[in-house]
Amino acid sequence: MQDPKKLKKRWEFQRAYQQGSKYWNRYFVIYVFHTRFSNLRLGITVSKKVGKSVRRNRVKRLIRESFRQLRPRIKTAYDVVVVGRTEARRLTCQEAENRLLSLFRKASILNKQTRVE
Repeated sequence: MQDPKKLKKRWEFQRAYQQGSKYWNRYFVIYVFHTRFSNLRLGITVSKKVGKSVRRNRVKRLIRESFRQLRPRIKTAYDVVVVGRTEARRLTCQEAENRLLSLFRKASILNKQTRVE
């Protein structure tokens, strides 16, 4: 499976922060910006408050993997910026996925489909 397209430019992050909708819980803050393009893009931010590079990178990996798992269920044409908070360091991969899923649900960017497992 291909990697999700990434937000890389500063202005793309700024646009999501300023014009997008903001949703948060104890572990993550997400900014969702509706674009006119047909692809879903992810941006990840984890500040130094979370810890040194090893901890920050672990949180980024958790976010990236959770997003990869949830990607088929998310509508396209959105830029999503996920900000990892300090509490996210304690999460397992499954917990991170569940926390992000609840935020995506709150943001109403999930496809309408029945859960098949």
